[in-house]
Amino acid sequence: MVEVSFWIWYSKRKNIRLRLHRISWCMRHGKEVGRSMVFVNEEFDSASGIIVCGYYKPYGKWKNDPETADAPYDLYSGKILDLKEGKSGAVNYFYSLLDDEICPGVAIAVVPSHSPENKGGGLKALAKKLAAHDRIDMTECLVRTKEIEKLSHGGNRDKGVHLDSIAVNPDVPVADEVVLVVDDVTTSGNSLYACRDILLAHGAKRVALLALGQTTH
Repeated sequence: MVEVSFWIWYSKRKNIRLRLHRISWCMRHGKEVGRSMVFVNEEFDSASGIIVCGYYKPYGKWKNDPETADAPYDLYSGKILDLKEGKSGAVNYFYSLLDDEICPGVAIAVVPSHSPENKGGGLKALAKKLAAHDRIDMTECLVRTKEIEKLSHGGNRDKGVHLDSIAVNPDVPVADEVVLVVDDVTTSGNSLYACRDILLAHGAKRVALLALGQTTH
């Protein structure tokens, strides 16, 4: 089971939003933040596990469940699906939720796709947009060296599968960087944990982990 440090989502007027509490002494508000900080919120920043922004309910399971088949699809899960499809509205949605909550100077990386041929997508677009605002773009740092079975299709979720198929791009400096690795959906957490291990082994100063959603059934 994924080690989730905090659930940080709530529902208001039937709209699911992310709510990360701000700390007034963030550099963006005029005061200094420690160089190793990732999140503006002290509590989240001190977490050792994965920060998860909300639940993700797979569409197929939603429609096949008699209890939910006739209900409107979960709004937050729908936003994640839109991001997976690269829709600009979803990129802007998650950017607006996250931008003020990540400290300046943090390097933004992403969990690479299951296929080396998949170079883009909404998750990378989101990460690049976050990086463009006073942060460091490390979206090309982690690369998939060989294709693995798509996890959502029943692929092996063992951490070793990711350790054996993800590498650091030698053209992207890692040493002494404070990195936030972002994924759209996590189930076991092993792909994020593998990315953290790989970056630390290459000299990263600190690696924090964030997933937009955790799979729930």
